[in-house]
Amino acid sequence: MAEPVVAIRNLNVRRGRAQVLRGINLELRGGEFMGVLGPNGAGKTTLLNVIAGFEQFTGDLTLFGDRARMRRTRAQRLRVGLVPQLRAADPAFPITAREVVMTGCAGRAGLLRAPNAHMRRRAGELMDLLRVSHAAGSPIGWLSGGERQKVALARALLQEPDLLLLDEPTAGLDMAVRREVMDLLCDIHARMNPAIVLVTHDFDMLPPAMRRAVLMRGGAIVHDAPVRDVLTDEHLSGLYETGVHTFMHQGRRYISYD
Repeated sequence: MAEPVVAIRNLNVRRGRAQVLRGINLELRGGEFMGVLGPNGAGKTTLLNVIAGFEQFTGDLTLFGDRARMRRTRAQRLRVGLVPQLRAADPAFPITAREVVMTGCAGRAGLLRAPNAHMRRRAGELMDLLRVSHAAGSPIGWLSGGERQKVALARALLQEPDLLLLDEPTAGLDMAVRREVMDLLCDIHARMNPAIVLVTHDFDMLPPAMRRAVLMRGGAIVHDAPVRDVLTDEHLSGLYETGVHTFMHQGRRYISYD
């Protein structure tokens, strides 16, 4: 069996006296689509930041078969794409959506080298795929939240990552755009087959391609199994300490609370 894309053993994160992550053990294989779910403060984003190289930790972390430290190798950095949580953009900031996407090739081309024709063409293809090519020449601060999130996703994909990390990609978006983003993630997974780690609160919009769910609470993993086995009324009610009911409608999973 091939080496896992990510292998974590007894990983811990402390901030001062607070234990943010405790005893995390996790493996992710190539092409696997995994969701990380749980209430606020569960440690989901911290776990993502550890994998991305933005968080100090103790324990063992291996990426693509090689041990990872805070100072990552160039090869490790190039193989990991990150889409962080959506942030406000200054409408006066003088950079277009296309230029933001093109920054995704800086790691491969070199920071001071101009992108070649292949990279420019690929950037256009990704913007078409993500349905944001109409905004290519617009300042990034003029775009809607959904458009900016799709631009961020195109930027990460231009890097050609083997591992794609997504931190709450639908937070703050309206229902139609949330569904579109999750459907696009399924399309990306089918076309490019990266390993994907999706941190989300959005139980009502979980992409069908996500077959594995990791539930976190209090900085620890409490369940890790196929979605159908993890996202049950019993497990979710224990996770959120309230009555939770799951149901399927038109092939999608929804939840309600008591």
